[in-house]
Amino acid sequence: MSYLAWIDFDPEERRRAQTLIDLFKQPEARDELGLGTIRDGLADLLFPGTSTIQTRIRYMLFVPWIYREAQQRRASQAERTMIARELEFELSEALLRGGEREDVIGRLAGRSLKRLPSSVYWAGIYTLGIRTLAGNQATFLSYGSESLKDHDLRLWCTSLPDVPEKLFEQVNFKLLTKEADFLRDRIAASAKTSLLNELASKQKKFSEDWAWQVHEDSVSDRNRSIIRHAERFSGVMHGASILYNLLLALRATERPNAKAHGEAATLVEEYRQSLETWRGELKHLALQSWDLDDLFQIVGTTSHNLTQSSRDFVRTWLEITLQSNKSLERDQEAIDLLRQREQTLKRMKGRLLHDAPLERWSGASGLARLDFRWAVARRYLGELVDVG
Repeated sequence: MSYLAWIDFDPEERRRAQTLIDLFKQPEARDELGLGTIRDGLADLLFPGTSTIQTRIRYMLFVPWIYREAQQRRASQAERTMIARELEFELSEALLRGGEREDVIGRLAGRSLKRLPSSVYWAGIYTLGIRTLAGNQATFLSYGSESLKDHDLRLWCTSLPDVPEKLFEQVNFKLLTKEADFLRDRIAASAKTSLLNELASKQKKFSEDWAWQVHEDSVSDRNRSIIRHAERFSGVMHGASILYNLLLALRATERPNAKAHGEAATLVEEYRQSLETWRGELKHLALQSWDLDDLFQIVGTTSHNLTQSSRDFVRTWLEITLQSNKSLERDQEAIDLLRQREQTLKRMKGRLLHDAPLERWSGASGLARLDFRWAVARRYLGELVDVG
């Protein structure tokens, strides 16, 4: 790891660099229009340590417990890697024996599972200070019970709760009180300014569909500003996603080889109606006063690289949204903008200009409105309260 030695001089830079490295390993939801940088930047500020592929918060403890167990074995690094992998499979089986039927990573794949819980949660447990040393899983498994004696290294948070006695026999997702307290403490210490911490301190459940629907008096002005940016960005760019799918549906009606050809005419009408509904929902966003420079500056404080082309795309789409009085389906400027954006991002894989990728289109792609991981965070907040 000597090639990363330069980041050791600045703890904050080291944290940001390692987070970026870890994020590269995580698959993202379909991002057809290149909105991921802003989406993930805002999500990291609001709900640090989370990701869309996480399921339950107790995995934040399961993973350290598994790795500490593997590190205590007298074995080589390669052997400890196999031990940790086996323990992750045993954990999944123990969860099923404990009565869990949903959210168990590997429930269906069993021992053929490719993406283990440790890889899903590895970046998050570092962000929240549960693991305290930067590095990948292989790096951690290079330190065993003997080698750690010769190094002044602290791999895990010293207050990590004790492992349950029957962790690999029968277990469930229910947090113990001391575990919930530990996780809240980690959030407070490592994500102090985040909305996640502000809401976790309430020790209550939230049922709102969107983070911007939460009304708490003690939410800071900083987070209110970020939430407002998130609401506007989600609302405005959802229209671009709808139009993108409408244009694909229109193309699919003319191409019998397209996978969605049989349903294309119905999809066209559904997307037309969705665009009309979307226009009506924009009124409460007060877009004329939206400061995009402030949004871009906020995202720039994160580890995500916001390119000039992404800024230009968002800015131009907002201008079209505000100025166009005709149907976007017939707005050539809007259509050209999406075509150019997709061509820049995908080249020959773009569906708006090339038939082969269009033929594989399922009928909806990148259509979900952005929630900035609120669904994951909301579940975590509930689990922190619902202890047993």
